Amino acid sequence: MSQDTADGSISVIRPDRHGQANPKANPKAKTGAAVKAALAANVGVAIAKFAAAAFTGSSSMFSESVHSVADCANELVLMVGDKASDHKTDGDHPFGLHRVKYLASFIVATLLFFVGGVFAVSQAAGKLTGLIEGTLPRQANSPELVAALVVVGVSACLEGYGLHTSVHEARGRMKRVKVESTSLVRFWRRTKSAELASVMMEDTLALIGLAFAGLGIGLSIATGDELYDAIGGLMVGLVLVCGSAALAFKSGSLLIGEDIDPRTREMLVEAIESTPGVDRLINMQAIHMDEDAVLLCMKVETSKLDRDYDVQTVDKIESSIRGRMPWYEWEIYVEPDIWRSEK
Repeated sequence: MSQDTADGSISVIRPDRHGQANPKANPKAKTGAAVKAALAANVGVAIAKFAAAAFTGSSSMFSESVHSVADCANELVLMVGDKASDHKTDGDHPFGLHRVKYLASFIVATLLFFVGGVFAVSQAAGKLTGLIEGTLPRQANSPELVAALVVVGVSACLEGYGLHTSVHEARGRMKRVKVESTSLVRFWRRTKSAELASVMMEDTLALIGLAFAGLGIGLSIATGDELYDAIGGLMVGLVLVCGSAALAFKSGSLLIGEDIDPRTREMLVEAIESTPGVDRLINMQAIHMDEDAVLLCMKVETSKLDRDYDVQTVDKIESSIRGRMPWYEWEIYVEPDIWRSEK
């Protein structure tokens, strides 16, 4: 459909999600496998850690127990957010509820991870203060700590499996959307999937935290001094707090709205400028509504300033974009205009 704008030009609007469906679009890529695998692993890990913490009194193990509870809550919130984002809007949200997933990820980062990290730090710091001041015995119970160390080793294997699943899914997504990057760090920074970014961060933090916990428990066993276990618990809590800051920055950026990947922008420009009837791409803005939905607005100069010709040209632009990048769901708005050079 088309409408006259205030300056007399023709704005040609081709609805996708809320109007004409895009038959070439691939089904949405879900990150459910990574989230469900992480949840299944963390439930078992949390139970084992709490049992070990209660049996041994290990500060490192208690901090790790809090970490695992935060991880479980993380996956549950992400799953609820993913389900809510698929609900049909009642009209108050014209572009849908996609960003509920980004909101869920932000809640995870700012509340669950941060609060869990602060709680773990406070508990470890209290024990550390008591050990230094002499109000708590510093003699470590080595046999009990050995059991805690075994739990740490088993937990590391389970968390490693979870990270392997999320990395495999990340590589599959890079291949699916044709992002030319083999760097997982760069993928994490550029990905528009809140769930995948959260799970990758969560699994990485879990392994780092387990490394500190294992080191603290191991040193306490070797030296017989409970102080190292308390330091290990403190480090686990600090890792969780630092990770929450990084995840809050990432999810906050997604919630505000991120641009498309540079490689995708190159493909878009090529698809538009090679369309018959397009003389020039004047301006283009694109933003991700979620990892698979893109809102695209552009101004183009066509070969003729004719309404029927412009509508046909817009149809060709849409076909070109969807044909080259069918893995995205496109909401496209095109305005034929006249290019004016700036003096």
